[in-house]
Amino acid sequence: MGNNNLQDFIDDFNGGNRAHRYDVQMSWPGAAGGTDNTNSELNRFFVRSVALPASQINPIRIPYRGRVLKYPGDRIFYPWTFRVLDENNAENRSIWNKFNDWSNGINNYTENTHNDNWEDFTTDWIINQTNADGGVIKTATLIGCWPTVIGPISLDSNAIDTLVEFTVTVEYQWAEID
Repeated sequence: MGNNNLQDFIDDFNGGNRAHRYDVQMSWPGAAGGTDNTNSELNRFFVRSVALPASQINPIRIPYRGRVLKYPGDRIFYPWTFRVLDENNAENRSIWNKFNDWSNGINNYTENTHNDNWEDFTTDWIINQTNADGGVIKTATLIGCWPTVIGPISLDSNAIDTLVEFTVTVEYQWAEID
């Protein structure tokens, strides 16, 4: 922007992207009784709040004559956390229960045994930021997701006019950004 007046800003700015326009697509892995169809009713639930995933390239620090030189090192992907509105799906199962089924399939609650079959406990997730027409602006595909934290559901007799929600944190191997 060459000028600082309001009319120039209005003329140059195209409205921006809206934070509430997004779509999350996934499928439940075998450990959670999943299906391969990402459009299945069982695979759809309401993600109330989400952020596109963060990544960082850590510097390699090399001390040299009183200074520290920095070279690009390896990329790390941070855990991804989102909020879910709990509901009963087509099987009359709570989405919170489905996430706990998934977690139990990775490491059994009572037997403390784990699943060695990668495809049974990981799945890919797609996060799309969309425009007003539903067209995709940005896409992040998380490869090899699995839950690390399934947040609590808070129950409160004084909570009226509220819906049940919980957070989930997943780890993933890498993200592909389009």
